Amino acid sequence: MTASAPHVLVVTTSSSEAAVVVPVLAACEAAGMRVRAIDLGPIGGGGGFDRVRRVLLGESAERRLRKEIDTNPPDVALAFDPYATAALTVARDHATNPAPVVAVVGELEPGKAWSEADADRLLTVDDEAAVLLEEHGVEGDRILVVGALGERAFAEAASDARAALAQRFGLATRAVVIEVAGMGAELTGQIALQLSLADVSDGLTFLFDAAGDVEAAAVLRRQVPVLGLRAKLFGASADTARTWRAGELVVARPRPRAVARAMLIGARLIALVDDEVDNAGKIAASLEARGRGVAAQGALLVPSAIEAALRAPALTPSHDGADQVVEVLWAVATDRRAVIEEHRAEARAATHEKLRTATTAASAAARTVAVPGDLEDLGGAPPPPAPPAVAQLDALRAEAAARKAELVRSVDGARRAADQPTMHRLLAELATLDRELADLDAAAIAARAAAATADRMPRSSPPPRARPAGPSRDPLADLKARAGRSKAPSLEDELAALKRKMAEKK
Repeated sequence: MTASAPHVLVVTTSSSEAAVVVPVLAACEAAGMRVRAIDLGPIGGGGGFDRVRRVLLGESAERRLRKEIDTNPPDVALAFDPYATAALTVARDHATNPAPVVAVVGELEPGKAWSEADADRLLTVDDEAAVLLEEHGVEGDRILVVGALGERAFAEAASDARAALAQRFGLATRAVVIEVAGMGAELTGQIALQLSLADVSDGLTFLFDAAGDVEAAAVLRRQVPVLGLRAKLFGASADTARTWRAGELVVARPRPRAVARAMLIGARLIALVDDEVDNAGKIAASLEARGRGVAAQGALLVPSAIEAALRAPALTPSHDGADQVVEVLWAVATDRRAVIEEHRAEARAATHEKLRTATTAASAAARTVAVPGDLEDLGGAPPPPAPPAVAQLDALRAEAAARKAELVRSVDGARRAADQPTMHRLLAELATLDRELADLDAAAIAARAAAATADRMPRSSPPPRARPAGPSRDPLADLKARAGRSKAPSLEDELAALKRKMAEKK
C-alpha cells in the first residue's frame, strides 16, 4: 500500500445503479480513501434521441473531466456504467497527468457497451459476467472478479452459522425471507394467501421483511394469524442482515440490491417477475443459469418456485465485492504509472501493427506498376492486395501522430521522474515509430502513383468461359433428329457430306 491513502475520483451518471455505487463509496470511505464524486447527469439511456444526447453531453463531460484531472489529479478514477467510463477514458487519454480508470460492472449480463469504454480494469460480480465481457471483446487480463456488490453488513452476516441464527431467532424449521417492502398491500396479501394454500409451507417459517412499509406490515399482521402461517415480521434494525442470513431462500423482486444481498448471504433468490423491475425476466434467467435463483411469474407460482429451490444444494456466500473493489483501487493507485503505461503500450502496439499492414499493402500495390528489373516469376503468385484508400492512410497517419505525441509526453514524464530505464525504452519506441511513419509516407506516395498508373492502363477482359462438355452422341443420329424437326429439303446433300467425312476419317 502507499504511504498515504489514494485520491479517488468517482464519476457517475443517471445510468449508475445506486445499489452498487453506495456500498462501494462506503467501503472507500471506511478504508480512509480521499473521495471526490462528480455526477455527469443524464448521459446514459437508449434510443435515437438518447444517442444524440450522449454525443452532445458526452463532449461537455469529457472536457469537464479533463479539466478536473489536470487541475486536481487523482491517483485512480472509478466509474459504474459504460457512459461514465467512456467519458473518463477519453479524458484520461488527453490529460497531461492521466489517472488509471477502473470500471465496476455490477450487472449479471454486461452489455456490448462495456467493450467500447476502454477502462484499464473492469471488475465483475462473478465468473459468468467476466466471460460475457470477454465475448464482447474485452481483453481477459483487464477483467477481475470481485464478488457481489452490496452492503457490508450482509457480507459480515454470512460468517454466522444458520443453525446459530435459527436458535437466536427462535426458528424451529427451515426459513424463507420474503421482502414485501414496496410490494403494496394487494400483492403482499396475495403472496401470504398462496403460501397458506401450499403443502410446502408446513415445514417452513416465513420471515417477512417489511422495512419501512407500513401498509405491507398492516396486511401481514391482519392476515397471517387467520391464514395459519408460521411467520415472523421484521423491518429495518441492527439484526436485518442476520435475519436475512437465517433464511435459505429469499423471495423478492430481482432488483440489484436484493440480488446482491442474496448472493452475499448465500441464499437462493426466488425472483418475482413483474412489470415493476426492468428486465426482470432476463435477470431471473441469469440467476437460474447460475444456479442462484428460480423465476416466479406472479404470486401464484411462488410456492412451487420455493419447493423447487429447496431441493437444490446449498449455496456458498459470495465475496464482499465492495471490499475487493477497495483492494483493487489501492493496488492500481500504487502502481499508477505502470497501469497507464500498460494501456498506452497496448494502444501503441496496435498502431504499430496497423502501420506495418498499411505499409506492406501500399508497397505491394506500388510494385505492380514498377519498372521491371531482375527476372520476375509471374506464375503462381497470388494477386497483390489493393492499396489502402487515401482517407484510410490519412486517418492512420493522424493516429500515429497522436501516439507519437503521447510518447513524447511519456518520455518527458519519465525524465521528470528520473526513471532512466523507462525513458530509454520509450525513446527507442519513439525512434521505431518515426521510421514506420517515414516508411508509410514513402509507401503512400508510391501507392498513389501506382493507382494513377493503373487507372490509365487498359482493362483486361476475363477469358471466355469454356462451354461445358455434354455427353457424346452419334452425329448421324443428331442429323436425323434435326432433320425430323426441321423437314429441311437439303437432307440428301447433308447425308452425302457426312458419309464423305466419315470415309475420310477411315
